[in-house]
Amino acid sequence: MRNKKIIRLFLTALSVVGILFFAGCSGSGSSPASQTSQPTVTNSSQPTVTNSTDQSGLPPDPGEAGKQTLAGVDSDHDGVRDDVQRYIAQTYSNSEKTRAALTQDAKVVQSELLDANSKQLSMQHSDEEDKAASCLNSLVGLDNSIEMQKKLEVTILNTDDRTRAYFKYDDQLGGEVFSLLPDDSSYCTFDVNTMSN
Repeated sequence: MRNKKIIRLFLTALSVVGILFFAGCSGSGSSPASQTSQPTVTNSSQPTVTNSTDQSGLPPDPGEAGKQTLAGVDSDHDGVRDDVQRYIAQTYSNSEKTRAALTQDAKVVQSELLDANSKQLSMQHSDEEDKAASCLNSLVGLDNSIEMQKKLEVTILNTDDRTRAYFKYDDQLGGEVFSLLPDDSSYCTFDVNTMSN
């Protein structure tokens, strides 16, 4: 399990560096608002990206204010930062189950960041994250789950402070032994059977 965490941490750090690099290199002199984004083609294995900035039921985009603190902005107090909530809703609009599973994972990762100074809480959150991963794996398959979690973590770890907090959380797990959980929707914190897709 420790190797799993190290590999995951390495992939997350690599993804963050890659996104920051490409974001810095993509400047064409025009403002982001004037650039046109293309939605992805919708099918069962690809997420749908919605270009709308005003979606019913979503909190407003916190912008740079959402990056000022480790906790960020969570205006509806659901345990998920507003920018992360918007990312999940807009990227995976075609699957309620996927959104619920990624929201479960996002809540755990946010707790990992906020409680990174506590070994006991870090251990608890590691167990919760394994359950969230098992839930997502059971719904979308291992390969899709890994890709989705990697992109979600890049979205969550979008500041230096958040990345450092994640490293600190991961350090708290050093020397511990973990067991892998089977992929099972019983680890979901929501009722999978009440959701149509």
